[in-house]
Amino acid sequence: MKITELFEQKKPIAQSALAVPMALGPADKFTPFKQALDQKNPDAVIWQADAIVDEFSKEVIWDQVKAGGAQAVEERDASAMKKAAMKAELDQAHQEFLSNWPAMHQQIVKELVDNALQTAGDHLVLLAYTTKEAGGQGELAPADQAYFLATALQAGADRFAGVYLPEELDENLQEKVIAVAEKVAVPVIRTGIIDDLTPETIRAAFSALLTKNPDVVNLQVAADRLAEIDLADFELILAGLADRAGETALVLTVTGILSKDQIESWLVFQSALVTLALGENWQTPLIKSTISELGWA
Repeated sequence: MKITELFEQKKPIAQSALAVPMALGPADKFTPFKQALDQKNPDAVIWQADAIVDEFSKEVIWDQVKAGGAQAVEERDASAMKKAAMKAELDQAHQEFLSNWPAMHQQIVKELVDNALQTAGDHLVLLAYTTKEAGGQGELAPADQAYFLATALQAGADRFAGVYLPEELDENLQEKVIAVAEKVAVPVIRTGIIDDLTPETIRAAFSALLTKNPDVVNLQVAADRLAEIDLADFELILAGLADRAGETALVLTVTGILSKDQIESWLVFQSALVTLALGENWQTPLIKSTISELGWA
């Protein structure tokens, strides 16, 4: 099932969908997360790959290879001149490493994707890479972000229920990700961050995203901003936008700390993707509120 199909299932029962972020790094334990995930049983998992992918970047892997080689040279019983020559050869090996990197990268990403999908189990999985500037943990260069997303989509085939497209990428890089997503039939989610919740601003942001022909338009709003307006009025605005969207799904994502009143009102938004952390151990820079503290499950 894709995320667009999930929203269609929720509409007749006037209920929002629940998603939890999975931001597990290389030092984190995956089993406790999987156990909590199976217990709480949300609709979807947002795999925040930025929590782990940077640790397996080209630069990090090469530094590890180079450091290991240099240490091996130092530990050898050889003259200083011989050691210097061996270190020079190690530097020359960098070009060979770069030529082999695409194949290495594909294998690394495949293992990361397999691990993420295995952890998520039967839950829908949304693929995301979020930079620090956008509120995540990622620091990859734009080209490397696009390269990772495209490779991950290929590795996951049609197993991903959707992919968040980083809006900060230039159009050429975005097109590369979109092309792969279309090839493997994964819906593309385009996000607009809304700071000013006037009807005119919301409609303008929505229209700008809609012209790019995404499968899903995701309007991201901070909880403190949402507290400044009447939720009933906001829902009417969203309902009007949903009518204009046609076949494009409209989603509302709220970040930060949510009040219990906000979450209870939000639960019946047909166009909402309720994003809550499974617990305090699995909060992210954007998703702070947890399922338990708000009385859900």
